[in-house]
Amino acid sequence: MAPPDQVAVSKSATALVDQALHDSVTSTMTCSDIVTILISHGCTDLTSSLDDPVCSKYPVANGGLGDVFHGRLRNGMTVAIKTIRAYYDQGKLSRMYHKRAAKEIYTWSKCKHPNVVELIGLAVFRDCLAMISRWEQNGNLLHYLSQHPSVDRCHLSTSICAGLTYLHENDIVHGDLKGANVLIARDGRPMLMDFGNASLLDATLQFTETNTGPSFSLRWTAPEILEGTGSHTIAADVYALGMTILEAFTSKIPFADKSDQSLVAHILFHKNTPTRPETIIPSRSMHGNKLWDILTRCWASDPKDRPSAGVIWDEMKPITTETLKVLEVEPERDG
Repeated sequence: MAPPDQVAVSKSATALVDQALHDSVTSTMTCSDIVTILISHGCTDLTSSLDDPVCSKYPVANGGLGDVFHGRLRNGMTVAIKTIRAYYDQGKLSRMYHKRAAKEIYTWSKCKHPNVVELIGLAVFRDCLAMISRWEQNGNLLHYLSQHPSVDRCHLSTSICAGLTYLHENDIVHGDLKGANVLIARDGRPMLMDFGNASLLDATLQFTETNTGPSFSLRWTAPEILEGTGSHTIAADVYALGMTILEAFTSKIPFADKSDQSLVAHILFHKNTPTRPETIIPSRSMHGNKLWDILTRCWASDPKDRPSAGVIWDEMKPITTETLKVLEVEPERDG
């Protein structure tokens, strides 16, 4: 459970605002109109605070739902500016997208947790609706691991679990959990970002011709989503959490030896999960089998068989670098 001093999203208040946003946001609104509505519900407008001439001319990163620019506020703070694309050429999707984007932005603005990136405000940036957060020089999980290979990966993984548990306790589905969406703070603390986009992702999949476009993080995606029988849910987040923990320990993306083209058949038809990295999660260690059991339960083909993020968080806490060291005598398996 989240500590009491951390501000949780008020579910009743959020429900009321959700309805207000749904009723007031329309497909004909400009970005400025949407920002005005969100400001009226407590979000901070940073449009006039952006020092536009020093913001990057081109995106420094991009994805299926938007682009990220490097920027700076007039007070000198370096920030990340994430613009949200709207699908104006598809009226039905555009209308849904605006409503859902407003809801997700509002929800993010209320999240306060050390393992969740803080939304410091909104802006209209180059005619696009944009979300503003602090720029973190350490980059994402895999980049950080490449620069700091001796970092405590058990602590990183446990902290990622804490962040996801917080989101789920507040009825927020991340929808795109992976190492690339785990930002590392100045103090080495992992923070989840690009969360809460589940409804946007599902809408994009519903109204686009292909389900393998840029909104799809194939290697972290639960099999029920790949086969079209499920959507982005808390259980699908747990599947992705297992893959992200594996990334943290191996410094590699899941199924690193498989091409995207072969991966769907590998997962759906052959029901395969990642191969155990024995040198990193050794059987002959105090907690190696415990850790691998946690990961394989995350990857259960039936979503109902996956544990909650909170359970995983609790089970990860005793696992340390020391308890993953190879022992002279192989440990007894539980049960």
